[in-house]
Amino acid sequence: MTELTALAEAAERGGLAEVVGEPGIGKTRLLTEFARRAEKQGLTVRRGRATEYEREMPYRAFEEAFDPFPTGDRLVLAREVRARLAAAAPAVLILDDLHWADPGSIELLAYLLRRPLPSERVLLVCAYRDRQGGVRLPAALAEAGPAAVPHARIEVPPLALADAEALIGNRPGLRALYAESGGNPLYLEALAGQEDRVVSRSGHRHDLTGLLLGEIALLSATELLVAQSAAILGDEFTPDDVAMVLDSPHTEALGRLAARDLIRPDGNGRFRFRHPLLRRLIYEKADPAWRMSAHRVAARELTLLRAPVREVAHHVSRTASRHDPGDLKTLMEAAREAIMVAPAAAIDWLTAALPLVGDLTDPASVELRVLLARAYTFDGQLEAARAAMHELLPHLPVGSRGEVVAACAVVERLLGRYQESASLLAAEVGQGGKGAWLHRELATLRLQMGDVGGALSEVAEAIAAAAAPEEEAAAHSLLAFTAAYEGNPQSSGEAIAEARALADGLSDAEVMRELTCLSRLAWAELFMELHADAERHARRALALARPLGRSGILADVLTAAAQICGRTGRLAEAITFGQEAEDVAHQSGSPTLLALVQAIHAEALSFVDLSRAVHLATRAGESVAGVDGWWSATTVCLSAQVLLVAGEPDRARWMLLGIGGGVGMPQCQPGYRPMWLESLTQAALGCDEIAWASAAASAAMTAADALTLPAQRAFALRAQACVRLAEGDQRTAEALAEQAVGLFSDVNMRPHVARTLLMTAGARTDPHHALATARNIALDIGATVLVEEAEREQRRLAARAPRRGELLTRRERQIAELAMTGMTSKEIATKLLLSSRTVDDHLARVYRKLGVSSRAALARVLLN
Repeated sequence: MTELTALAEAAERGGLAEVVGEPGIGKTRLLTEFARRAEKQGLTVRRGRATEYEREMPYRAFEEAFDPFPTGDRLVLAREVRARLAAAAPAVLILDDLHWADPGSIELLAYLLRRPLPSERVLLVCAYRDRQGGVRLPAALAEAGPAAVPHARIEVPPLALADAEALIGNRPGLRALYAESGGNPLYLEALAGQEDRVVSRSGHRHDLTGLLLGEIALLSATELLVAQSAAILGDEFTPDDVAMVLDSPHTEALGRLAARDLIRPDGNGRFRFRHPLLRRLIYEKADPAWRMSAHRVAARELTLLRAPVREVAHHVSRTASRHDPGDLKTLMEAAREAIMVAPAAAIDWLTAALPLVGDLTDPASVELRVLLARAYTFDGQLEAARAAMHELLPHLPVGSRGEVVAACAVVERLLGRYQESASLLAAEVGQGGKGAWLHRELATLRLQMGDVGGALSEVAEAIAAAAAPEEEAAAHSLLAFTAAYEGNPQSSGEAIAEARALADGLSDAEVMRELTCLSRLAWAELFMELHADAERHARRALALARPLGRSGILADVLTAAAQICGRTGRLAEAITFGQEAEDVAHQSGSPTLLALVQAIHAEALSFVDLSRAVHLATRAGESVAGVDGWWSATTVCLSAQVLLVAGEPDRARWMLLGIGGGVGMPQCQPGYRPMWLESLTQAALGCDEIAWASAAASAAMTAADALTLPAQRAFALRAQACVRLAEGDQRTAEALAEQAVGLFSDVNMRPHVARTLLMTAGARTDPHHALATARNIALDIGATVLVEEAEREQRRLAARAPRRGELLTRRERQIAELAMTGMTSKEIATKLLLSSRTVDDHLARVYRKLGVSSRAALARVLLN
């Protein structure tokens, strides 16, 4: 069978196998046979399936596969599942009926695809109905592309006639039955069963649902009641479960249902329906009033058995009533328990509880809606969270709604609606709202929109309004952040010292009430190249932020840690932090936050895995196209850096010019402007635009002079060195490059030490030594991309002594080769669509680089 062969081949290489097909086509049969063969070959096989009526039960698709199922917040849980798969390798995880999967299961699947196991022998098999996959499932499966997971798609075809004969036996009318079924096994079995019951055949094409209803119609009243009770209970059930609902065992009726092949034992003391469609039809055939009563009985009995509250809530949500005060309590308790682990389930239970409360004058209604807004936020449904909070705000009195206003402002900011967020906060202040947090959030928004003066004014208000030590520390940390963003060395130094003293004096309990006092301080210290202090504060913030589950602050701290480690050469740590930050940002629902995190992750990856870095950088840059603000500008600049390293200078150049507002990049963060201008310089050089490169390098040096930061000055010097080298001034280029290397070394930015040595090796008196040093540094920090580049250059130098013609850029060599044929400058300009002056400028640099003064001498050098 070709499908089994395809699955076996997929199991050999690992990755993802999608098994798709219509209902009843045989996906589960195929997976059962594949599982049997895989186990026989020594593979660990784990199986789970999603169910139609339990879609609010978190991680339902995985619970059956992993017993006991791990606990913890979503990322902790996902890492534990991944670790268990790794420990079981070679292994296969089969997830069936994923078109019914709950959001938690789909999120976990996306994580496993985004973070593939290093072992090649772990296969994820996902079976689903292609036309019922919804929105979340295709998005999760798309993660297989970016992660470069080996991928197989298997569409289960109709049965062949021989397979149909094996399924129902060689009988009279087999071909007619096969033709009528269209090769669908479930349909074929139902048709064969109808014929076996000697039900008259009218000759018209049967409907599968009608055939299955025909089977159900043959049940006695007792058998139907038992089947309906089983359908109420879930995808799996035991005789004791049925007895719990019906208050009597009914063992004989269960036996008759099994004999009719409506239910089947699954080997662990439980039963399942032959097919989910059967369960659906039996469930929906039940009288609605009886069905509600049965769910209520199940909820009551499960409560007495002290079952997990989520199992009770599953039944309560289908029959919740104002007449039973315990229903609201159960649904709220289940939601609170799930909000950090499975917020989508919390949303379902809270939505079911809404009819149990009054209007917004009812405190219980306000409490429920606040919790619902939080659940939407944790689930990344920021638009829904925003709508829920805006509905609440008019009904809450000023002075007691600060938490909701703050949460709503943050959601608006995460959605990129900076002006809306600022207006909301300003209105709250105007109506008498008080609190330092209001001014801090307003300051953050002003800074995001580029209004530094407005941000500083709000920070001053926040400092004045601070009512607790942690609020004072948070306000001063934001002041330090703002000053460092501007790159003002004196004011930022003073502000950082003040913020550091306040933050370091706080207890952990105080810090946890205002974690931005550490996160903003860490970023300020990073901007000012105080890497050790920045890391100390980032790690403390990280230890305190992880248990809180607040995706925005956690992603912020993780991203700071990633950039600190990446710039100081601990690339493995940087990538680990970057991966975690990306996972958290995926949960946040904020496209701008995710794009910024991906760009910073790509920055570290570009030293190790360039193709993956380019993919992330491209995705990040595209996500913020047309979005204003500091986050989007930083995202574009970082993405352009990665594309430049990957050999796309023209694309990088236009990205940088567009976001920066011209060659001087006046619209970019002042504290990082020399770094971005150095990237623009390299992009222009890569496009043979020497004049543009020279202008960008000069602007970089001017910006660096104002900052007095070692690394930013090093970037400017590296830009100048590369321009001088392109102009043929090797001596000056070597001196500038040496200064850049020294400054990068002073602040321990080893990746850029290595990269500078590689970029300027052509300017060195001893290029072999420069390349060897760069390679040794790259090996030490694990920068495999730089190692390969250094070795490539070493091989080139070893193969032959460099000819002077190799000092030329691509455009210079093109013009020189035309000139040595006797073409005039005007003729060359016409051929290359350039101006005559541009051709003359290029020729002047060629003569200077090669030490010649005539076209005849030029030809001798180039032909040598």
